[in-house]
Amino acid sequence: MTGLRTPRILDASALVELFSGHSTLMRLIDDANAGSPVVVVPTLAIAEAQAAIDAPSQHWERALSVPALRILDLSAPVAIEVGRIAGPRLRNHPVQAPLIGPLMTAQVLYEAKMLSAAIVTTVPEAYGGHDVAVHPLS
Repeated sequence: MTGLRTPRILDASALVELFSGHSTLMRLIDDANAGSPVVVVPTLAIAEAQAAIDAPSQHWERALSVPALRILDLSAPVAIEVGRIAGPRLRNHPVQAPLIGPLMTAQVLYEAKMLSAAIVTTVPEAYGGHDVAVHPLS
């Protein structure tokens, strides 16, 4: 059960619906702009939603600039805890092989391109077809 002041966290599916103007989400944002509840958006939810809808950056900038939204960045300590929570699901119900999830792979590729860096990995095939240097570990 959630009260009126209970913070709301938007996951990737909610963000996709936000882009389509879902009426319940629009009311939630209006209520948050009026002071209650707090609405937070984890950065991994943004990435997951973007992977699904491929919206232009300026659309995201506009959507996420709503004063009522609080963006939750993924710090190293939080990333460790997120990995701990996700571990059993990856091990017991894998959708993709562990260690080559699409969001992680995409972030590694992006950072490698931005830094002109080589990717060090035990799964070099995850980065095939991209113009990046790969240093396989054996």
